[in-house]
Amino acid sequence: MAKKYDIAVIGAGAAGLTAAFTGAGFSKKVALIDKNLPGGECTWSGCIPSKSLINIAEEVHHAKKYTPDLKVDTSAVLKDIQDIIQKVYSGESPEVLKKSGIDFINGYAKFVGPHAVEVNGERIEAKKIILSTGSSPMVPPIKGLDKVSYLTNETIFKQKSFPESMTILGGGAIGVEMAQALNRLGIKVTLVEKFERILPKDEEELVLMIQQRLVDEGVAIHTSATAVKANQEGSRIDLVIEKDGKEMTISGEGLLVALGRKANVTGYDLEKAGVQYDSKSIQVDEHLETTAKGIYAIGDVVGPYQLSHMANVQGITATQNAILPINKKMDYEHVTWCTYTDPELGRSGLSEEEAREKHGDSIRVYEHEYADLDRANTKKDSIGKVKIILDKKGYILGASILGDRAGEIISQIQTIKSLNINMGKLSGVIHPYPTYSEVLVKIGKKVYVDNLLNQPVVKTFNKAKAGELPAKKIGIYGTVAAAGIGIANMAIKNNAQPKLGVENGRLKPVPSTPNAVSSQSTKADKLVPAWPYNGSKEEAKKNLIGMLKGYEGVSIVQVQENYVHAIAKSKGLKFKDDIEFYFNDAAQQIEFRSASRVGYSDAGVNRKRYNEMRNRYIGISTHTRNA
Repeated sequence: MAKKYDIAVIGAGAAGLTAAFTGAGFSKKVALIDKNLPGGECTWSGCIPSKSLINIAEEVHHAKKYTPDLKVDTSAVLKDIQDIIQKVYSGESPEVLKKSGIDFINGYAKFVGPHAVEVNGERIEAKKIILSTGSSPMVPPIKGLDKVSYLTNETIFKQKSFPESMTILGGGAIGVEMAQALNRLGIKVTLVEKFERILPKDEEELVLMIQQRLVDEGVAIHTSATAVKANQEGSRIDLVIEKDGKEMTISGEGLLVALGRKANVTGYDLEKAGVQYDSKSIQVDEHLETTAKGIYAIGDVVGPYQLSHMANVQGITATQNAILPINKKMDYEHVTWCTYTDPELGRSGLSEEEAREKHGDSIRVYEHEYADLDRANTKKDSIGKVKIILDKKGYILGASILGDRAGEIISQIQTIKSLNINMGKLSGVIHPYPTYSEVLVKIGKKVYVDNLLNQPVVKTFNKAKAGELPAKKIGIYGTVAAAGIGIANMAIKNNAQPKLGVENGRLKPVPSTPNAVSSQSTKADKLVPAWPYNGSKEEAKKNLIGMLKGYEGVSIVQVQENYVHAIAKSKGLKFKDDIEFYFNDAAQQIEFRSASRVGYSDAGVNRKRYNEMRNRYIGISTHTRNA
């Protein structure tokens, strides 16, 4: 008798686990089938062990700066990596799955009909089936390679120890990460890449920086080189490569093949279910449904991005489409990834080259060096650069970041991009200091000003100034354009907070704008009376803060023992006025000052605000005393 389920998921890697948990979350009866233990490539031979190795290697690298003769026991390193794998696996074991309402079936699934598979001689039927069969290391037909004890990411972490020298074939993310990590452990590493540079899918300028870092650390790199044949003599493996029309031999005790992944599409009898596929992937539509109705495919076996986080998104999308009546399209516009070298290399959306191909020269490119970040300068030999590509209006098309914490910073970029927020809005977002993510605020301020400078009237003025407009038109545009350039200048002033506060019992002197008012002004036309405490200072302060909290458009930004600072924003252009209150205990009164950062905006508003705030404060004080 067949076992029946609402959903059967074939493949228990990142995509399959996500799909199974999503299905169980909808209270569906779910079977998760895999010939191996749950976790897939990510847990057992990919993300988890490789990042564990990278972390250990980084610790060793920094220790070697102060202990140059440090020797590493790589057998202990591999043992620690296996312990970390087991820790992660403990959160996705069959026992954990069972508690979540998921039946894990350990075996090889083969289709015997449109909605039925056979596992270990048992028939399993499901209303909906999700294929997440994953991928395997791609091994090219290099002469003699099949007779060599080469390694892949699936076997390298199962060794007892690492060899003393390693040749790595492939300069993609896996090859480059492993090259740096192994080299830092004291292993002699040679990296071979067929393209002109490593990491060919990332921004060339940033890739060349990380490539030079690897070379400086001792990794030998051969680019534009093709593997011709392999041979093994005892523990030595020779790899013959062709470079610049000449052959050369690279020798090492280990050979790691890291040339990408191939989709796992054979051995499942997909034909019996009506699922079409080729050697690269299973065919799916925009809803991740295969050519067989009710059967979906996700993860590495589908692509186009063989990344765990993309597999997770596909897992959620396909499962919801299998359950819910309204189907959701899989969106690949906001793809992102990170290569975990030191420093990290993060990517979101389009590269500059891709953006120019799609949007032409209207794009805007912003760059910022890590050398201009205080946090980066606290680390010796820190390198890095941020590159953000925007459309003409200031919205993110793509970004690349090389530097410490790039993976975290690119996530912030990804959020802004996905939520369609203009990059210029970051100019007013407060970030902790000193941090690496502060670089986004610095770029955001540039974008904010450029957004204003791109206004038609300002552009017209600039053309006139450069002599690009006929003389008779300059007079026509002059007044309006000058106003436009004034707006840009005002925007800069509006975001530059003056140095406010108290000094020697008085509010600090600041440049007085035309409509500023103060109870400590020496000019009669700007002088306004201070406010009485009307009770104790504590009561006065409480009444003042209560008044400010109820005042529309005003926000409190600083409260000290004898000082309160608030900012008022105008509704239209969001111009900022600084409002200060100093509690003068000697005179038992509150000194007041209100000054616009942009002097010629809203003439007279500061005096009007003073009068209204004073009346409200007196009203609250009177009510409090009477109460």
